[in-house]
Amino acid sequence: MFGLKTKMFGKEPRTYRQDSGSSWGGYNATRSTGMASGLVAGTMVATPHGWRPVEAIVTGDLVLTFDRGLQPVRAITRGVNWSGDLPCPTSLWPLTVPAGALGNQDPMTLLPEQCVMVESDAGDVLFDDPFTLLSAAELHGFRGILRGMPDAELEVIQLQFDDDEVVFANAGALVFCPSLRVINMDALMAVRPDAMRYLPLSAVEAELLLDCIEDEDEIPMNTPVAPAAQPMRASRI
Repeated sequence: MFGLKTKMFGKEPRTYRQDSGSSWGGYNATRSTGMASGLVAGTMVATPHGWRPVEAIVTGDLVLTFDRGLQPVRAITRGVNWSGDLPCPTSLWPLTVPAGALGNQDPMTLLPEQCVMVESDAGDVLFDDPFTLLSAAELHGFRGILRGMPDAELEVIQLQFDDDEVVFANAGALVFCPSLRVINMDALMAVRPDAMRYLPLSAVEAELLLDCIEDEDEIPMNTPVAPAAQPMRASRI
């Protein structure tokens, strides 16, 4: 499977923007507002003082990040998943994640445009990186993760840092948090290519990756491997 990614997807870098607030990564309509990305209240994030609910984090607090250790939160945006006269549109339906599905020890709720990082051998083979980023919406049906209409209004908190970061959530899951930058991403790539270290998979790539991971999941651990076939030897007379 090595080289498959180049054959299927080419060599062009994948680009991604995740905005903050109800109009960036969210939905707006008359007398209606909603957010499609961010962390749902009750999600626990790792800090120097242990696991804390994201709604208790304030600007200046340190949060443990995947690549750069403890980093200060520079800004926080708060809102709701959906508030309006009409039922929540399907584009904003959250996903329920069972314990263990993404390395999380406790169940959690994800918004559809929230990006999460998944570790897998398949990611290493397909994309030369065992840690791959994808939109939570792509996870519907994967390891029992299901998407459905919320039965109550969900409070949403977006943590923002000096740079794009991935933080630990619910004792093991990895979730993306955007930086404060709001600039042209093509210009940013020309000046600082390293600033785009978190590039999410396309829908096609994500589907392929998750299919491969599910194939891996179906192989029982400690399954004995059949010995390689040996050439037949001529019998001695």
